[in-house]
Amino acid sequence: LICGPPACLKTTLVQILRLILNHQLINLQSHCIAKLFESRIQQSSHVFLCFDQLFLGYENDIIENETNWKAYRTLIADEIERVILSKAANNLPTHLKHASSILHRLSQSFECLHSQSILFIEDNFYYSSMRHRYRQIAQRAHIGFMIIHLYSNFSVAYQRNQRRESSKRVSASTMENIYSKYELFPEELLINTTLRGLTSEHLQEIFHRIDKSCREPEDTVENIDDEQRRIATEINQRNFMYQLDQKLRKFLSKYLQDFSQNEKKLYAEKINKHRQEFLDLVKQKFILVNTDDDVEEVFRRFLQEQSFS
Repeated sequence: LICGPPACLKTTLVQILRLILNHQLINLQSHCIAKLFESRIQQSSHVFLCFDQLFLGYENDIIENETNWKAYRTLIADEIERVILSKAANNLPTHLKHASSILHRLSQSFECLHSQSILFIEDNFYYSSMRHRYRQIAQRAHIGFMIIHLYSNFSVAYQRNQRRESSKRVSASTMENIYSKYELFPEELLINTTLRGLTSEHLQEIFHRIDKSCREPEDTVENIDDEQRRIATEINQRNFMYQLDQKLRKFLSKYLQDFSQNEKKLYAEKINKHRQEFLDLVKQKFILVNTDDDVEEVFRRFLQEQSFS
């Protein structure tokens, strides 16, 4: 899966992968590209599935309410599972008026799909349950699976979105809704595109993970019920926010140590207010922070955006 919030360079990554795997990108000198052609990745066929293309022309109907939005994605997941596991065809849901057209587009995308193919699926997948559904499909089929998760701070993603053609822009309210609900997990390959976009180092890690997934099929794991998953998520969130707050407090302690006593009092009140604002934005997912990120640098940029110096 290639997933992430809007304007985090998912489509750009798909375009780069298409070019590399079709031998059209010949000027990259990166070691990862040379190694790519020695691996089983290059020996496989590649199928790219983009939800934006499947929904093209039907977007307004599909996003009119969240129930509809989920239903169409469930329809696609069911069909992908049916094809991969060679199940019998399902009856079309009568309440989804574009179901037939979307499944026809999906079948066209699958014309070159076979047992040795690598299937790339691109969508935001902002609910973790959506991503988990595809992992379950891989486990049932005993095939390789991985998640490439691109993310960026909201302000940078918003600026990128504004530079798009008007017809391709995501509304501000939709972006805010997605960011507020977004869930990141450390077992996924997390790529922060905030500062440098996509780099050759990112590509190297992506190809390494894809090759590893091809060699190591998913094993079926014991199912975890929704309540267990909710409790685990809450615990992880609390632990993460606590660790993040501790890092910020250490940073602020170092930051303020060169100020005079009077200056410390003045700045400490202001900067602690910004610290709490920053934590609130992280909790609401408007700023996406991974445990491997340089938290101090992310917070410095946040302070600069607040015109704080």
